[in-house]
Amino acid sequence: MQNHYRTVKRLVRIIWILARYRIEFLSDRFILYRFVAWMVGFKPGTQKMRRELSAPARLRCALEDLGPTFIKFGQALSTRMDVLPEHVGLEMKKLQDEVPPFSFDIVTKIVETDLEGPLSQHFIHFDPVPVASASIAQVHHATTLGGHDVAVKVLRPNVADVVETDIHLLSTIAKQIDTHIPDWKRFCLRQVVEEFAASIRNEMNFQVEGSRAHKFRENFQLDSELYVPTVIWELTTTRVLTMEWIDGIPIDELSRKSHPDLDPTQVSKNLIIGFFKQVFRDGFFHADQHPGNIFVLKSGTIAIFDFGIVGRISVQERIWLAELLQGFITRDYRKVAEIHVAAGYVPRHTNVDEFEDACRQIAEPIFGQPLKDISIARLLAQLFKVTERFDMAVQPQLLLLQKTMLTLEGVGREINPDLNMWLLAEPLIRDWMMDNMGPKGKIRATRDRFRTFSTAALQFPELAMLSVEKLANDKLAIEVYGESLDRLERRLSTGMKRLSMAVTGAGLFMGGAIMASANLPISWFGPPLMLAGFYFFLAILPNR
Repeated sequence: MQNHYRTVKRLVRIIWILARYRIEFLSDRFILYRFVAWMVGFKPGTQKMRRELSAPARLRCALEDLGPTFIKFGQALSTRMDVLPEHVGLEMKKLQDEVPPFSFDIVTKIVETDLEGPLSQHFIHFDPVPVASASIAQVHHATTLGGHDVAVKVLRPNVADVVETDIHLLSTIAKQIDTHIPDWKRFCLRQVVEEFAASIRNEMNFQVEGSRAHKFRENFQLDSELYVPTVIWELTTTRVLTMEWIDGIPIDELSRKSHPDLDPTQVSKNLIIGFFKQVFRDGFFHADQHPGNIFVLKSGTIAIFDFGIVGRISVQERIWLAELLQGFITRDYRKVAEIHVAAGYVPRHTNVDEFEDACRQIAEPIFGQPLKDISIARLLAQLFKVTERFDMAVQPQLLLLQKTMLTLEGVGREINPDLNMWLLAEPLIRDWMMDNMGPKGKIRATRDRFRTFSTAALQFPELAMLSVEKLANDKLAIEVYGESLDRLERRLSTGMKRLSMAVTGAGLFMGGAIMASANLPISWFGPPLMLAGFYFFLAILPNR
């Protein structure tokens, strides 16, 4: 009952806030909402706000007022330019989740509960003033008993309950939109909500984030471009994440302040090379690399934080992506079109000639610019838009990659206007392709397959003996799903009935034929032949 009350209360608040900002597409379709929006309009200042803000800006402000779930949902939508119109997607990228911090008493209670002991048992010093405060968590500076400076990230109280309530409501809203707004069905909003729900649940589990940070750190242990702080596992739980404290400069400060000890060209190079190593070498990339999550160390090395959103790309997808980029750079648009078909990004029936022309139309204006102005991220963005008319299947990881590339390209050009992503990434991509598609890659793939086959072959005798033993002991069981078993039983029953009718009909037919050949009266052979025809008719009837 309490959960139901909380859901209804939250729904009323959502409707009230959306009505205050008068979200256009709702006003056009729901009379009740239009009435609520009209009533809210009498509140002082509301009409002025509506006039001064554009429709996308009002939607952004409404999401910010609705809290963490809707802020994160808007940010997630900003990566899905296939779902939102461009002007709305660009506005969603401005969403800010900086909110007032919660009290230090609550922080202390959460940390002491999760770490099972008072703060003094784990920290020499714990700064009560947070260094950052967002919609999901806030971060404090602290010093461990061993004298190490750390950053302690603490989940906001009750945020999980609010998020779960909001996810349920978002799912309901998505279903209603699918039902009442047919034009939006192609956006697959239910699928978008499911993807978002999985993402934000992971983001609220700091052990998941810690494991991701640990994986990134392992991947870049031997690299100089990127540094990932160490996770302090003994001080980490699902609600508390403790990591090594990093003394660095926020990367956006390089464009506003003078740091003569740092070379902007080298910093931007480290930023881009580090990212492309994540994508092509590791197939595991940080997908939320906005300036707030990127620091620059004194050496010029990039340090990254906040691993709530990550992307994964399989080896085959990396090969396709690398070939796409090379096809565009060499202006081999036929190759680009054929890769899209081979990868299944567009349907098999797509006219390759038309798709080649579409690729040429978007690429030639971009590559006709000065080298420093060529944007790979913008090229991919244009490509995703053009492929809409070719029924391109949605590829969430590629859209996430494109969004991250666009963000990083912007960050890099802020500190180094002459930055060209392709010049930095091309040698790395070329070497990666040689390593994976050349002789070495084929030998390695063959070795991996042989290892898998060898393992299976070694296990086969044991599995065979186990099966024979079970069969001998009458313990061999075959698992069949109940639904499949029922369907099989119905089909067998129908088949047996048809066979029985066919056999009966054949017997009657043979008997009647023998009587007719013996020149007996029709009263003798007529009835059996008629019955034979009746049974044959029953045998060929469709399922009843």
